[in-house]
Amino acid sequence: MLLDEARVIRDRLTQMESASTSVEEATALSAKATELEALATRVETLSRRNRLLRERGVLLSPRQGVDNARQVANRLNERFTESPKSSTLVDGQRWTKLMATLGEFSTSTETLQKQDWVRHFASRLFAGVPPEQRKQTIVQTMPDNVAALATYTRLYQRFNMFRNAVPTSVEDFDEVQSCSDQLAAIKFQENDDVPGPVKAFFNATSSGSGASLDFLTREVVDWLRTNNMLSNYVVRAR
Repeated sequence: MLLDEARVIRDRLTQMESASTSVEEATALSAKATELEALATRVETLSRRNRLLRERGVLLSPRQGVDNARQVANRLNERFTESPKSSTLVDGQRWTKLMATLGEFSTSTETLQKQDWVRHFASRLFAGVPPEQRKQTIVQTMPDNVAALATYTRLYQRFNMFRNAVPTSVEDFDEVQSCSDQLAAIKFQENDDVPGPVKAFFNATSSGSGASLDFLTREVVDWLRTNNMLSNYVVRAR
């Protein structure tokens, strides 16, 4: 829907430019067209990203301001069709209102997209701790652990780049999902000093399905707090 709206806006740009009857009028219309083109491009970009998020299973919040933005644009287009000149655009603050409405719509949509992605990232992708903290729980003298930790570190650094950055392409989505899957598959030999329930919790949080609250016993919470790792975990509803 957002992409359709962006295309409609661009059609209106063409109408405006073709309606010019003098150099002065053409210059005024061209300036307005440039302003509108920037917003139309932004709307189109957000629309493509919205579709990508939906196709990849990200739960999207209801978009706000779509109907209002359409109404404002349609009203201005009707006025301009009746009287195709630059003064029609600016009379009664019409242009200012259009720019403000489209700007607010774009900003709110972008904010919602980021919120939706952050929620998806936290609840549907790898939930393990950073490499430096994971290092504290494994036998560091074992060659297999050393190699696994190096791989873990490389993948985690790339994976973490997307924590607060919405993927903008299919390739980005494939990469973050691949990193998540590979991180979840890495197995370590845990330090014998780590209690069994804590080991079980680590194994569960590193899996694709995550850890249920059954794993979060008092012993596990106390151990995580003592080792300054409690803040690395949050509870999310499925």
